[in-house]
Amino acid sequence: MPGWIRAFSALLLAFGLGVAAQAQDIRIGAPGPMTGTFSAFGQHMRWGAELAAEEINAAGGVLGRDLRVLVEDSGCRPARAMAVADDLIRRSRVDILMGDLCSAATLAIMPIAARERVPFLVTISTHPDITNNAGAGGNGWVFRTNPTDETIGQAIADQVVKSGYGTIAYLAQNTDYGRGGVAVIHRRLAGRVRALAPVFVDPETTDFRPALTRLRDQEPQAILLYVRDESLLELMKQYLALELAIPLVGRPDFSSDPVRDLLGTGRFEGSWTLQTYDERYGGEANRSFAAAYRLKYNRAPDFVAFAMYEGVRLAADAIRRAGAVDPVKVRDMLAASAFDSPMGRIVFDTHHQARPRLLMLEVRNGQLEVAGPVGA
Repeated sequence: MPGWIRAFSALLLAFGLGVAAQAQDIRIGAPGPMTGTFSAFGQHMRWGAELAAEEINAAGGVLGRDLRVLVEDSGCRPARAMAVADDLIRRSRVDILMGDLCSAATLAIMPIAARERVPFLVTISTHPDITNNAGAGGNGWVFRTNPTDETIGQAIADQVVKSGYGTIAYLAQNTDYGRGGVAVIHRRLAGRVRALAPVFVDPETTDFRPALTRLRDQEPQAILLYVRDESLLELMKQYLALELAIPLVGRPDFSSDPVRDLLGTGRFEGSWTLQTYDERYGGEANRSFAAAYRLKYNRAPDFVAFAMYEGVRLAADAIRRAGAVDPVKVRDMLAASAFDSPMGRIVFDTHHQARPRLLMLEVRNGQLEVAGPVGA
C-alpha cells in the first residue's frame, strides 16, 4: 500500500476516533448572560458549573463518560435565550439544559425544553410562574432548585416584622427583579409594618447619593434593598460617605470580600440578608467547594456559582441513577431525587419545585454571621 494511502487512512481513523470520543461526552447546555449588564453573574455561572464538571470528571465521570458544560451567551434577553437554547439542543446535542439567570429568559426557554423533550434545571431564576408552569403545571421537563420570589418575599416580610421595625423604606433597581421583589414584600407587609413609597434607581447608575439622601431624610428604621451584587459595593461606600446608620436588609449580597471589608467599619450593625448560599454553612462538602472555588478563581463563591455547581452535581446524580443518558429516564430520576447538597436535601414537589432553602445572615460586631436556616 502506498505511503500516502496509509497516512490518509490513519488520519481518517484518528478523526473518526476523535469524533466518537467527543460524542461520548455527556453535555449540559447553559444559557446565561456572558455579555451585557449581568455578565458578572454569567461568569460565576460558568465557573460554578465548570468546577463541578472538572471534579466529576476527575473522579471518573458519569457512567464512564466525561461531563462537559457548554455555555452560550443569552444576554438575559428572551429572544436570544430561545435561539441559544435551540442551538444548544439541535447543534450541540446537549443532554440537559441549565440556567438562565434572568426569569424572562428562563420562561422563554421552558417551551423549547418541553418541545424537544430535554430536561431543564432552573437553578437561579426566581419568577413564580416557572414553578407554576412546571410539573403538575403542565411542563414536565422543568425542575427548579431555588426558591421563588413569593417564597423569598414571604420570608423577608416575616423577618421584617420579627425585627420590630416601625417604618421601612425600599431602595431597588428599576428592573423586573427589583420591582417584582418590592411588590411581593410590600404586599406581604400590608397592615403589619408601615412602608414608605419605594425608591427605584436606574440599573446602570453608580450614583446612589440622591436616593440615599432622600431615604435618610425620611428616617426609616431599615432600608430594604433589591440591587445587583456588583452595585452593592458602590452603594455601601456612598452610604458611609453620607454617614448613614440605618440597617440594610432584605436581599443584599454581603458575601464578597470587598463588601465584608466595609462591614468591618462597624457602620452596618443590625443589617441582615436572606440568601440561598453562604460558604460557611454546612459541613465538609461546602467547605471543600468554597476552598476549591477560591483556589481556582481567587474569589469567594456567590449564590450563582453555587447554584450552578449544585445543579451540575444534581444532574450527574440523576443520570447515574437513570443508568443511561435517556431524556425520559433522566427526567424521571430528577423527579424522584433525594439529593444531599451542602445546603440541604433536594426533593421536588408535584410542580418540580425543591423545598425552599434560605439562610439568615446578620452583621454583628462588623462581621457577617450565619444565624441559621429560615423557614419559608
